[in-house]
Amino acid sequence: MVVLLFKMIFFAVNAISNLVSRLIFTVTAYVLVLIIQAFKVPGEAAHGALQQIAEAIKGCFEYLLEMIMEAISSLISSCFDLLTEVVTGSAAVTGSAVGGLVEKARNSFDGLLKDLPELANDFYEMVSTLISDLWNNYKEAVGYVTENA
Repeated sequence: MVVLLFKMIFFAVNAISNLVSRLIFTVTAYVLVLIIQAFKVPGEAAHGALQQIAEAIKGCFEYLLEMIMEAISSLISSCFDLLTEVVTGSAAVTGSAVGGLVEKARNSFDGLLKDLPELANDFYEMVSTLISDLWNNYKEAVGYVTENA
């Protein structure tokens, strides 16, 4: 159940990040091409402008990647905080309840340990897909600008 929930979360993060990055990069590329075509200038000035635009796109890409990494880091941190709160809260329960909770926690922890490699693999796939989608969207936008400018 936990694995399915995490898989759905990973899929949603990948889909949303891909859509947002594609939207940002393609809109930026289209606007830049329109601006460049509207203001055709001699070759050196256009080359300089394209270099500045490429630097701006690279900066946006780095910023977006940092934001995504911070979001992932905060998600992991909040999951660990929640896990610590659950463990701390269950320690305050009285005698027989503690025994029952410990047994249930041990069973669920064993299940979590069994699912941990799969979750780690899914998380790795999500991060690698996210980065490759960002990179592909970036390359497509830069390619569009260089072809049509």
